[in-house]
Amino acid sequence: MPRKQLVAYAFTFLAALGLGMFLLLPAESELRFLGLIVVIFWLPMALRYMNRVFKERATALLAPKPSIPAAYHPREVNATLEATFTVTVGTDLMRVDAESGILDLRCLLAVGTDGFSARLWRADKITGPWPNDEKLILNAEFLVPERALPRLPVDTMARVLLRDTVIGTARVLSVNAPANAA
Repeated sequence: MPRKQLVAYAFTFLAALGLGMFLLLPAESELRFLGLIVVIFWLPMALRYMNRVFKERATALLAPKPSIPAAYHPREVNATLEATFTVTVGTDLMRVDAESGILDLRCLLAVGTDGFSARLWRADKITGPWPNDEKLILNAEFLVPERALPRLPVDTMARVLLRDTVIGTARVLSVNAPANAA
């Protein structure tokens, strides 16, 4: 039993004992006066604990139920990039798309001090490692395209970061509006 709950039970017991002493003992008894003092000291603490428990249970009942995760949505091409990497991007750094079998790199594209989460994959659908010092044409899908695309117009240069390391640079060749944009 948690310590808080044990202490609250002790407060409640003492308050009930004091109330019983006050109600059951004769008016001229000194123990009746002691019972009144016990009620005055311990009853507010017991009531505060019960109120807190009631609020916690009420909030748990009224809390919204966790929503069902969103269904898989097909990948979108938000931008086309020309990227050059300073290191060979091996397949161990990439993830395989379950439906198409295409390898994609989940990374961060940084422009100035702003960074945008993206997944990059080769436009020519070639799997395997991406060589360094070679210009690759990549498709990019942003996690939040509404924020990323205004900061990445055509010909913008961005750094490609993997975890906290810059692994290459990318130049925006074209930008596509997101499918869910109004």
